[in-house]
Amino acid sequence: MKQRIIDYSLNETVHSSFSLMGHFSKSSKIKDILRGSTGILSYHDGLAKVEMTPVIDDEVGNAGAHIDVENEDDAIVYGCLEDGTYVKFNSFSLTHGIHHAPGFSVAKYVVDDIAFSKHEFNLGDRLTYDHVLVTYDSLNEFGAFVTPNLMEKNVVENPSVLIGGDENFDVYLTYEWKRYGNRVNLNVKAQVELEIRIKRQNSKVDTFIKDFGAFLSVINNSTINATSVRYVDKDNNVLRTHLFVGPHTERNGKTNYSYGIGSEFNFGNYQDKLEQIIDFILTKKNDQFDKLVQNYLYNIDDDLNLDSALINYVNSIDIYMNGSTYSNGARIKKLCEKIHFWLKQFPEELYGLCFDKSKQLTDDDKRDAFIKSLVDTRDYLTHFDKATSPDLISDSARVTYITQVRALIHIYILHTYGIPDNNIWNYYRRFILDRISG
Repeated sequence: MKQRIIDYSLNETVHSSFSLMGHFSKSSKIKDILRGSTGILSYHDGLAKVEMTPVIDDEVGNAGAHIDVENEDDAIVYGCLEDGTYVKFNSFSLTHGIHHAPGFSVAKYVVDDIAFSKHEFNLGDRLTYDHVLVTYDSLNEFGAFVTPNLMEKNVVENPSVLIGGDENFDVYLTYEWKRYGNRVNLNVKAQVELEIRIKRQNSKVDTFIKDFGAFLSVINNSTINATSVRYVDKDNNVLRTHLFVGPHTERNGKTNYSYGIGSEFNFGNYQDKLEQIIDFILTKKNDQFDKLVQNYLYNIDDDLNLDSALINYVNSIDIYMNGSTYSNGARIKKLCEKIHFWLKQFPEELYGLCFDKSKQLTDDDKRDAFIKSLVDTRDYLTHFDKATSPDLISDSARVTYITQVRALIHIYILHTYGIPDNNIWNYYRRFILDRISG
């Protein structure tokens, strides 16, 4: 059931649902908004669908011609809703207009990036904030260690837990209670949040929010989205809430993430390593690692067909190993050698999940045949050469090879982030992975 009011503290997420009347204009001034278009904003699954009349238009040239505002490139749209909440359409599209007698038109907009505020948006003012509160799919479960156990007799409220930072901001895990229902039937749920306390304002906050979401996606092995970003002043007043749709927003809103409580990758299992992981995300990782992660996330939900998936995984290793050299300084050019040297970087126990660990640094015919099959098949699928190679992967074996190379990339990314090797090993020993050798 959709709400008729937005939370006073703007504590809404992309999984919220509400529908309110409002006024809208391409001007941010309240007097212009109230004289502008009138309509209904309905929010659900990360998208705001807005029907308004008349259509917002923009003057073109000096001849007095007007065109409909179709997206944010034409103009930014502002609004004021019936509960006093101000809105700003950051990214939107006009789906179509319907003309009615006696000449009125109804515009239908779909907004996939929207900001909410309890104060008027001012074009010239730069948003200055003390800290940022970010929620993500699954963070309640993976970060559950910060919340008190309500089953205990003497419940102690925990302070925020510092998990890292740099010269620009410190990062904490914290929580707040969300209450549902009424005085007769009241439910309380802890909402775990990433709290970013600002030392020096710059765009690196936005980059970190995205990078932490990628880390959560890797430990979930599924696409995870930021579900809300709230900007808060030093007096704990919420200045603005930013909501934007992500991949699989609707699916994630229906997903039960309770598996995160017992996961090997639950933050509570390596709480002492969190600062090291955050430090890696903020200061240590390089562009090649970012590309490896992004290529892995590109098919993390198995959206690609088998051929495309195999090409994606092999290419991601190729790109990651670009610029690598032998011990004598010579550049590694052949893809088979790149993959071979990449596998040498695995810790022995993790390497042993798929290969004979006693042969990690020596000859292993089965490992080398596995690598050659991946490379020849990739070359055949992309360039149509090596068509007569005896090492091409058959259609019936393709799923097995893809599962193996995907697991290897996942293991490597987890290890590089700083997840303890024993947690990675325990996670993967539960899978029935076809061993490549050993």
